[in-house]
Amino acid sequence: MAIIVRGATCSLGEAVVDKLLSMDVDVIAIEESHKLRNETLLKYSQAKLLSDGEGYSISFDGSEADMAIGRDLIVHDLIPTRNDRWMPDEFKNWSTGQEYHGKSRYWLSVIDAANAIAHLANTGNQYSGLQLCGRREWSSEDTQSEFEMLWERTNQGQSGKFTAHTLFGHEIAGMEAKPIQDEASTRPDLQPVHNALLEITGDGWRPLITLRTAIMTLIAGLID
Repeated sequence: MAIIVRGATCSLGEAVVDKLLSMDVDVIAIEESHKLRNETLLKYSQAKLLSDGEGYSISFDGSEADMAIGRDLIVHDLIPTRNDRWMPDEFKNWSTGQEYHGKSRYWLSVIDAANAIAHLANTGNQYSGLQLCGRREWSSEDTQSEFEMLWERTNQGQSGKFTAHTLFGHEIAGMEAKPIQDEASTRPDLQPVHNALLEITGDGWRPLITLRTAIMTLIAGLID
């Protein structure tokens, strides 16, 4: 079964196309950038990247589809790989030296989100109202601490002049014990997407990319 991906010009859409092709699933997408980005994979894979055809459809641009991102599957707190429409205000401000204090977030790497979307779409099933975000809550203060440390480390890496403060003694922010509280009122309901993925993969919804890795990938995209 081929999968049509519409409006995949954002980092999440591109990651979904990449994931589907890596799963040996044929993809129908009109953007030439997908061919350039996956040139090596397509050379040695059985998967095809086509410009037209029929199949199950995913849309990232609000167009009608079997799975419309933002309607059938709502993605929260995504960390993209560059400054695109998914760019959170926190990172947009912090990367330019601006102050910003936001709400707590359940950060989600674009890679984990793309993996989930690709597996859901590959079933050919219809879904409605699924919510997707990370499982762990991060305060704005802890997120800023992680971002600023990695931003400073990256900038010093470009000059080759590291300070001991940047290289050492940075434990992951937000690791202190917190009182147990009811998350139902703040975190989107992940049970439906967990149940759906449990049937498909046997693992359910288990995001694997750490916050530091997701932030470093974003920083690389901002500096590139």
